[in-house]
Amino acid sequence: MRIRKHGLAEVEGGVGSRAGGVHPYGELLCITDGEADLEWAGMTYHANGTALFVILPNTPHQLVQRSHRLCYWFVEFHEEDAAALPSVDLIYRWNSMQSDISWSSAPYPALRAAFEAVRMLMLAETSFAPAIFQEALLSDLHKLLVFIPNITALTPQAPSYSSGEMLVTEVLRFLESVFPQSISLQTIADYTHYNPSYLVRLFRQHTGKTPFSYLNELRLAAASQYLLHSDMTVQHVSQACGFQSIHYFSRTFKKQFGMSPSEWRKPSRT
Repeated sequence: MRIRKHGLAEVEGGVGSRAGGVHPYGELLCITDGEADLEWAGMTYHANGTALFVILPNTPHQLVQRSHRLCYWFVEFHEEDAAALPSVDLIYRWNSMQSDISWSSAPYPALRAAFEAVRMLMLAETSFAPAIFQEALLSDLHKLLVFIPNITALTPQAPSYSSGEMLVTEVLRFLESVFPQSISLQTIADYTHYNPSYLVRLFRQHTGKTPFSYLNELRLAAASQYLLHSDMTVQHVSQACGFQSIHYFSRTFKKQFGMSPSEWRKPSRT
């Protein structure tokens, strides 16, 4: 496992401000003080004082500040190390737990101490040789990645959805995790073991849209962020977000955002 990027933030003021985007890297995002909402994968997760979120590669995310002071740290892992993250289902369960955790009850004080150890190490980064710092940071992060699946497995999962809602939620999660790939209706049917026409009807009933209109929304949201925050060519962005044709991508993008991909990018370059 290798670290691509890491950082600390202590923000004063700016309630309602946003940070985030989309990138092809797995990420750990830890709130250590203050309140914030994480908008990720069509959900909003609240954090009050302490929380650790796991963000899958290629999934748009926004951290929205909800208190005058907000402190957090983050770590991004290289693309080839995404397999070191917990499973997709476990990540969704873990992230949804964050607002309900009693951090004073076992085993959470040990977990919070691990968060603080990472924060203190980042604060002292310049006191260490780069190789030593990286090794120590990876050691602390490995502890967290060991804790997460074990703690999640011990937490009962509330049966809060009907079987239809559970199936649609499963399809949403699947699409959010594989949207850069080539996906057909049969791909989704094979994943869920349900009849394709039944899937489309159920999905529309619960979301008001088809699986492929939702898939296009995911791809366009990711593309809009890549165009603003990377130097990737329009062709590369199109391919990275799962579009098979740059012409279809450009036409769909303009229909969604009212301008071409190149025009969308211009304001951020001036």
